[in-house]
Amino acid sequence: MCYSRKHTVLALLGSLLLAAAPPDPRFGVVESPEAPERAAELGVAWTRVRFAWHEIQPNGPEDWNPPWPAERLEAEHRAGREIVALVLGTPQWARADPQVPGVPRGLYEEESRPENWWAAFLRRLATTYPYIRTWIIWNEPDIWDPSYPGYTWGGTEADLVRLLRVSYRTLKGLNRENRVLLGAFTYWWDVVYGRRPYFERFLEALDRDPEAPRYNEYFDGLCVNLYFNPDSLYNLIRWHHERMQAHGFDKPIWLTETNAAPSEDPSWPVPHAMFRVALEEQAAFIGQAIALAFAAGAERVAIYKLIDNPTDHWANPEPFGLVREDGSPRPAFHAYRVAIRVLADAIHARLIRRDSVTVVEVQKLDGRVWIAWSRSPRPQAITLERQGKLRGAMDGMGNPIPLESTGSRYRVELPGALCRQRIGSSCMIGGMPVYIVESALRPIREPK
Repeated sequence: MCYSRKHTVLALLGSLLLAAAPPDPRFGVVESPEAPERAAELGVAWTRVRFAWHEIQPNGPEDWNPPWPAERLEAEHRAGREIVALVLGTPQWARADPQVPGVPRGLYEEESRPENWWAAFLRRLATTYPYIRTWIIWNEPDIWDPSYPGYTWGGTEADLVRLLRVSYRTLKGLNRENRVLLGAFTYWWDVVYGRRPYFERFLEALDRDPEAPRYNEYFDGLCVNLYFNPDSLYNLIRWHHERMQAHGFDKPIWLTETNAAPSEDPSWPVPHAMFRVALEEQAAFIGQAIALAFAAGAERVAIYKLIDNPTDHWANPEPFGLVREDGSPRPAFHAYRVAIRVLADAIHARLIRRDSVTVVEVQKLDGRVWIAWSRSPRPQAITLERQGKLRGAMDGMGNPIPLESTGSRYRVELPGALCRQRIGSSCMIGGMPVYIVESALRPIREPK
């Protein structure tokens, strides 16, 4: 077959692969109610929304100022997007110690008693939104600097165990189908400053609670928030699994926040960014992060965040939105849309190689996907084993790519990385990934 005809065939196959499909529960985004039409365009199946207690009941228990109009959340529910609630933040009046953020007054009372203000708040919140079945308890409690805007927890590790216990027993008491997730730790806030990771200290505190095993260690799954470096994302998801296993259990892990916010978007330039990231690199990061998250064992992923809003200028130096404040999509929006469609219905992923290139194999019930990218500024050619019938080959933006197929192998050219930022000898974010999609020659059994 001549090259032009082969390229046309690949383009047609690629367009079929990118056709809309039923949402896959693995893929989510943060705060889809801010741009529901964009969430529908992406095809995400779930969204994380934030409920801050100090904003909902700022002056006392009689206050009730929900951050989301009921009709907006109900519209998300009707659209079929699962709503996952992130709950955090203790108002001043409800603190056990006014100088210590996070730890509520009455936390060590039984959750059925009215003096346990945290339990009372959770109970009212869950009753107000009965269609919410997944609850994330707190976010990044390992941030320890009081001058940092994200500092929300000043309690001990034992206090956090107690908060989780009260949350688990309260929410499960309302509905056994409620799922309780331990909020994400940053990891880096400790490691960069030579401190033992908070998650290790939390697990040790959990070991000292004799009732924890009776109540499933007080959580059904664990969240992680990891940014910018796809390699560390893979390493740290595995690290969290290994830490739990060392304490005699393991739980599903959700990557509830990830992204590589650009520093070079003309609409929001960041001259002194911690990491230099071009718009193209943000787009390349999306496919790399998702592939490595699944290979590391993550159950779900979500991109932080769907769309920029005015408050983000205060909260973050960089723009994290897949969509700009003016409504225009960044290239990363399209990259996520491609990744969702190509990787939907995956059943297993594994890291094949990670040297000058990274290769991840994703198995699906009807075939498999190779995902590969260069980790250096140089374009590189690689060969991959062929096992099934070729369905399509495209880059991370959905553009068809040339592919040589000889016998039992494919040969593919990987574009070099822009390499705005290096980590050691490799580029922090590799080149634009490529997807090679095959149909199975024989049925694939789901791994046990």
